Amino acid sequence: MKSEPNRQVRAIGSISCQSRRLVGVIAAAVLTACGGSDKAAAGPPTQQEVVVTGCNGTVTYVEAEGAFANGSPWSMRRPTGWNGLLINDLDYVPAKDGARSCYWLQRGYALSGTGRNPQRNFNYDPDREQQELISVIDMFNARYGKPTKVIQYGHSGGGFVALNFAERYPEKVDGVVVGCAHEPVPLMNMMLDGWFVLKTLIASELQVVGFSDLASVADQSAKWRAALTLAQQSQEGRARIALAAAVGQWPVWSNATRAQPDPFDLGALQSAVFDTVLLNAAQPGGQSRFMFEHAGTSPAVRQLSWNAGIDYSQLLARAEPAVGRLVLSLYSTNGLNLQADLATLRDATRVQAEPAASAFWNGPGRTVHGTPKIPSLRMHTTGDNVVPPNIIDSYVQKMQANGGDVSLYRTTIVDRAGHCTFEPSESAAAIETVLTRINTGVWPDVSPAGMNARAKALIPASVPAFVPYEPARANRPQNNPAGGL
Repeated sequence: MKSEPNRQVRAIGSISCQSRRLVGVIAAAVLTACGGSDKAAAGPPTQQEVVVTGCNGTVTYVEAEGAFANGSPWSMRRPTGWNGLLINDLDYVPAKDGARSCYWLQRGYALSGTGRNPQRNFNYDPDREQQELISVIDMFNARYGKPTKVIQYGHSGGGFVALNFAERYPEKVDGVVVGCAHEPVPLMNMMLDGWFVLKTLIASELQVVGFSDLASVADQSAKWRAALTLAQQSQEGRARIALAAAVGQWPVWSNATRAQPDPFDLGALQSAVFDTVLLNAAQPGGQSRFMFEHAGTSPAVRQLSWNAGIDYSQLLARAEPAVGRLVLSLYSTNGLNLQADLATLRDATRVQAEPAASAFWNGPGRTVHGTPKIPSLRMHTTGDNVVPPNIIDSYVQKMQANGGDVSLYRTTIVDRAGHCTFEPSESAAAIETVLTRINTGVWPDVSPAGMNARAKALIPASVPAFVPYEPARANRPQNNPAGGL
């Protein structure tokens, strides 16, 4: 449904501080020069507003857009016939002309949000992203009026931002949809566990942490792909690849070009595991590890991961059953010595987290504690190799440890390969589910059947894929080496 909108640009630079209407909106309220006290005045002034016919001519809206001083873009759209609701999203700018956004505009939702900072690899800070999103909400309020309800929507890092909104800013948003969310420290640790096995048992000369140069990530990726492809050709290598996926709790199936393997077909299962590991090798050590290690504009590596004190025998014992069976079978039927490999892992030099990194990642807005204060729907795909789906249990363990309000939190799972590969109907159903909880105080049916029915009712031509799913208990929910949740 992506289309080129028909834009009629109207400059607003000459608007005075009088109440002058622009396409039905008092635009001057957002300008600092008008003496407003709203927080939005601290944001960048809008240079232009446009009247748009978009989404293949199906909807009209007014739009304002700009960029923060650090380069992060922002945008907002209020459709004709606005229903009073606003969906705010960290990744709205690159998705604003996509099918999901068009659907919501057609339904009368206003949309707003930002895009990723162009220097995000070197200055990642989810707290700053949250402050920028708050500024966007404030600017929307000043320009178009306060919405009746605001939902924070997000994928991946945007999902992590949404979790933080649920815990930190219940006065700013009324509910959140948390799509395929990472948690930086737990995610990098579960990635480290699998990569530590691969480095120790397959390619000790290659790198999995401590990337001081972004260019070295691509170099190491190529070398890892070659090493893994070679290892896959031997019985020993195939067993060790499976062991890495088992202890890292990486999903078996993540390659959308292949059918899901039968969990009892060990050959197909191992082949699927290899696909996942090879996909992960695009960024050794875990997706965006360089970004995490240099977060907060740190020029030097600040190691947020650790595996000191981790017993890999225990992690294997807690592996997802099908993958655990695969490991035991590959070792036993081929006469390989699993205990010898586990002993090698036990005795290998471990990775230590740096205090500066732990301090940074345990700061406000950079971690979560399982204490949502508004309705929160967690959504994930089963075949997500970038942020494995069982990371959702990391948050559940935090809720249990910290007395989080479980009545505010629900999860739903889509059976699809890849990271954040949700269909518009699935995203639409998630928004409607949270709105129902906000408006009634009661969750509607969030079973797979209930979610699929809701998605089909909203977009009848769709084929939603919500399924039953019980994640394995997450091995690494901790926010810091002291074990804090």
